[in-house]
Amino acid sequence: MAWVVTAVPALAADVGVCGRCHVDEAVLAATTGGHAASVGCEDCHRDRRPGRVGRGHRAILTSCGAHHTALRHPPRAAHRPGRPLRNCVGCHDPHGSTNLHLIRTSLLRTGPRRLVPVVYTSESGAAPGGFTDPVRPGKGLCEVCHRRTQVYRADGRGTPHFTETCIVCHDHEAGFQPVATEQNCAICHADEAARFARRNLHSANFDCSGCHAAVVPTPGVGHRTVPACADCHTNQTHAPPGAPPFPCTRCHDPHGTDNSDLVLDRIERAQGGLVPIVFDSVLGQFDGSFASASQPGTGICEVCHTTTKFYRADGSGPQGHFTFSCLPCHRHATGFNPP
Repeated sequence: MAWVVTAVPALAADVGVCGRCHVDEAVLAATTGGHAASVGCEDCHRDRRPGRVGRGHRAILTSCGAHHTALRHPPRAAHRPGRPLRNCVGCHDPHGSTNLHLIRTSLLRTGPRRLVPVVYTSESGAAPGGFTDPVRPGKGLCEVCHRRTQVYRADGRGTPHFTETCIVCHDHEAGFQPVATEQNCAICHADEAARFARRNLHSANFDCSGCHAAVVPTPGVGHRTVPACADCHTNQTHAPPGAPPFPCTRCHDPHGTDNSDLVLDRIERAQGGLVPIVFDSVLGQFDGSFASASQPGTGICEVCHTTTKFYRADGSGPQGHFTFSCLPCHRHATGFNPP
């Protein structure tokens, strides 16, 4: 039988000879491109008896790990003692496939054992031809074997879950176990990520891991540290006379806000209630600064003041106090107490 291959030149010579006996594998390689454009039959099958053919005349690589170091799925788990790692060829066909990443067009599913056709043409999370199939629940690549997962099971059931590409969290190199990385923090921490996207001194200089060191790689409660601001910042925080210092987060959001210096968009006042804050200037008595010129009592320094002599929350107090920046006298490093 003669074979003609034009799409993948690296395979042409091998397929022309090997295909005489290994018809299925040769056709698959010729029609799909094989393992890779630069890999032919002899790259994986070493000749053990040069010049002779027959059973065992060529070696078969004993492990894909000879070239690929990625872990296999599913991994060993405490609740499944002795469960072996799935062999790479359980999901991949090294000779070629019409699916992405050499994924077989049929997978052998356990319980009960049967071949299930699989179409995998997209790395979308929930889309026909993707990891899960919303049109045919239970038929996507990840779903066909899942019987005990909380989401995306073979029976088409399970609780709602993330619908973008699965590999954002479930890394092939981790045996598809969920792994927290800089790229997927926003999936669980959407609010914090949205604030962190606003440009500020924290986001300009750090990634999430700059403050949140990994405790364990798997996402979940306590998987990363939550440091105290004082671990990096030694400035004294502010408080009324006789009261213990406020935590930094009473006035600042470490992830970011629309205000300068991470000042909160809304502050909980000492006298109760949340009030909106605009702070984009350090001019002093100026709208958007420490004290408001047009709306007395709404500036960041004023909103909590009830017993001060100047710039109180009710807009009252003797006039004529300094109207330039508060910072020359009321320094953050001294808890805003005047010298």
